[in-house]
Amino acid sequence: MAEAQSHNKVPTTRPIRPDLFVERGSDGRPKLTGSRCRETGEYFWPVELMNPKTRKLGTLTGAEIDGAGRIVSYTVVARGLPGFASPYAMATIALDQGPTLIAQLEDWQDKALALGQRVELKIGVISTDKDGTQVMGPKFRPLAP
Repeated sequence: MAEAQSHNKVPTTRPIRPDLFVERGSDGRPKLTGSRCRETGEYFWPVELMNPKTRKLGTLTGAEIDGAGRIVSYTVVARGLPGFASPYAMATIALDQGPTLIAQLEDWQDKALALGQRVELKIGVISTDKDGTQVMGPKFRPLAP
């Protein structure tokens, strides 16, 4: 009987790192959590304590960063490291609000990937730990052209 119950067990999850994202931002959509400079208006991700461009302290405030952006470069990994489902795609994403980051793509298998292609932020499983814990983090879904 205990064995049957273990099949219905909901997987444990944890963020890949604290304070990188929120699953529901102020508009109900997932957002990255970063910083915005009150002087320049620039956004930074992840959260910064000092503006990395001006090198000034005290000018940054916490900010939600929208996940809209475009693919700058990408690669498909046929065989990943243990804990990563294969194949998977990684992309450099330039966000509309400024920051650039590298992240996994989600729901990409049936889409033709292209440079400049629009993407949207999703929160999904990045990898699975040996104990079965699902590691959650920011991923991006390519949009149809």
